[in-house]
Amino acid sequence: MRLKLSNGLSLAYRTRGAGRTVVLMHPVGVRGAFWDGVVRELEGECRLIVPDARGHGDSDAPPTPFDLDDLAGDVIELLRAVGQPPALIVGCSMGGMMAQAIACNAPDLARGIVIANTAHRRDDQGRATMEQRAAQAEKGMPIVLPTTLSRWFDAQAMVAKPELVARAREWLLEADPIIHAWSWRAIRGLSYTDRLQALTVPALAIAGLRDQSTPVAAMQAMARDIPNCAYREIDSGHLAPMEEPVRFAALLREFMAKIG
Repeated sequence: MRLKLSNGLSLAYRTRGAGRTVVLMHPVGVRGAFWDGVVRELEGECRLIVPDARGHGDSDAPPTPFDLDDLAGDVIELLRAVGQPPALIVGCSMGGMMAQAIACNAPDLARGIVIANTAHRRDDQGRATMEQRAAQAEKGMPIVLPTTLSRWFDAQAMVAKPELVARAREWLLEADPIIHAWSWRAIRGLSYTDRLQALTVPALAIAGLRDQSTPVAAMQAMARDIPNCAYREIDSGHLAPMEEPVRFAALLREFMAKIG
């Protein structure tokens, strides 16, 4: 399905199941299908809404750069149109940053937020690293492929789950390099720390114990900074919902039961 947004872009999304609304937002460079394993686990229990972020998957590519608030704004409009809020807002990596933005900018839409495999602030070194990734993306997706996959999947996952690595590789090669660069520059601007400290909706932070992109310490620091934020860990790399969908879905069930 598609929703024509007020900014003129068309946002692609899927829905599955019935019941309380859960929105699932994906990392940079992939698409909503990233959540397929979690969807299979939960579609008999919840109404799942899975969008492709602007410029990703089947959603329209914008003509100009964007920031995290823009990405989140698309999902806010989607939620108001078809989401029957308040919803559980769930995001991994870039999607976790979008979840932070939604909670800060439209807290009335959130029954709770789940932030997986991402931090909540960026220092000068981090901003420089994001700019380097953006500049590499502008040279073409094959250039960024090796370093991206090695950040997402450690040696254990590369051997144990080659089908996931192959799928991520396919998504990355299909991605628009300019959109990928703009996405990294949006990620470079991550800065929700102060506003998250005033958050009143329940929150859950999920870390991957083998995450080479967002260290466990960064996830723990975020959980400490957000009031009423639970913290859980999964034995995975950076793409916890994709690597361990059964465990990830179980944590979502636990959180939903807690917040009612």
